Amino acid sequence: MKRLKLVGLAFGLILGVGALTGGRDAAAATATSNFTVTASVVASCTIATTGIAFGNYDPVVVNATSPVDANGTVTVACTQGAVTSLGMNQGANATGTSTAAAPVRQMASGALNRLRYDLYQDAARNTAWGDFGTAAAETYTAANKNASTLNIYGRIPAGQDAVVGAYTDTVTATISF
Repeated sequence: MKRLKLVGLAFGLILGVGALTGGRDAAAATATSNFTVTASVVASCTIATTGIAFGNYDPVVVNATSPVDANGTVTVACTQGAVTSLGMNQGANATGTSTAAAPVRQMASGALNRLRYDLYQDAARNTAWGDFGTAAAETYTAANKNASTLNIYGRIPAGQDAVVGAYTDTVTATISF
């Protein structure tokens, strides 16, 4: 019986408190406000290259009539949708008639010895690779942010009268976006 009185008293207190607050706790008022969230996706690219190692060039027998071909790569990763221009400069030893659009590249051995070579965008070696900002650069549009590897097709033309030695050149690949 005492227990029943205590439960009844507790229930009565709860009802009394609810009546005193006017039921505000059960139906609180609210207000809202909208806000804008913004961001800008910017064009961004990375570039990496692997060099071209032609190996031996024999101007007397093998390469008197046959060129030497070898490939390198350029790997680019850009923001999806970025439209870029990918170019190769003339190298450190270009001839005096060389231009950014029509490079005449040479490897050097010492101060005077030169060995001509060409870089192409296609395996058939029909489209020379020039510097960015010219029609001889390659246009690349990123389909997604994943890296894409493009081949650099190199060729040392046949029949050059080259001096014995180790030849080298440095070419800079640039992506403009």
